[in-house]
Amino acid sequence: MKQFIKILLAVVIVAMFSFNADAQNRKKREENIAEVTFVSSIDCAGCVKKVEGNIPYEKGVRDLKVNLEDQTIYIKYDATKTDKEKLAAAIVKLGYTAEEKVAEEEKK
Repeated sequence: MKQFIKILLAVVIVAMFSFNADAQNRKKREENIAEVTFVSSIDCAGCVKKVEGNIPYEKGVRDLKVNLEDQTIYIKYDATKTDKEKLAAAIVKLGYTAEEKVAEEEKK
């Protein structure tokens, strides 16, 4: 019985250390997340499908939202793996414009 308690205690200790390490890694990953919105020349559902079918595969892309009505492309990405310029270049490579949309607060 003592052997079982020792093994159980060892498992609990190892689990605590692994959860702590995972939490630290998650926090570090979240610190490197950046967002950008591009105004683009997308003008049809086919354009949206083309962007949605290609941009998520760019290195570092975590989230993508394409709005046909506003002609915008929102991207959440890992700043350690890519940057705004590379993402804009990927959109241009698909045949569309990609001008960064600056928030109203930043304009002032």
